[in-house]
Amino acid sequence: MNLSGMPQADLQSINVDVPGNGYYPALSTAYFIEHYAVAQEYASKSALLVEKLKRAQGEINQELEDVQLTHGEPLNAQQVIFYNDAVYSKAKAHLLVSKLGSTHRDSATAQSQTAIDNYAHWQSQSINALRLLQSLSPNLSVELL
Repeated sequence: MNLSGMPQADLQSINVDVPGNGYYPALSTAYFIEHYAVAQEYASKSALLVEKLKRAQGEINQELEDVQLTHGEPLNAQQVIFYNDAVYSKAKAHLLVSKLGSTHRDSATAQSQTAIDNYAHWQSQSINALRLLQSLSPNLSVELL
């Protein structure tokens, strides 16, 4: 069940993997649906979920472009958690903006305010996870004088 109390679709039948680039891990639509409470109306739209994940993945990868997280080795388990959280949270924020465009006019004001609040929450979650990931870089250090 999702947060709305509605039964979820069979996640394995709609799972699509979004490949990583070898350095960053692959993403999964089933994981996104299950762990980020994706609305049922989007859960069955694999192409839309893949698009949002790829967009978020590109934005996070661009943010991390100048940060060396490891010395050429794969990310460790903690880094993978923060990376996934940054990407999935940003994808969730993008998904909420998509929902704004599909609401009915009579209830648009209340729903848009709620969606904007949720969008801001998920954007801040993504930024927070990104900053936590960047702080794990072996090249960032403080020198005491």
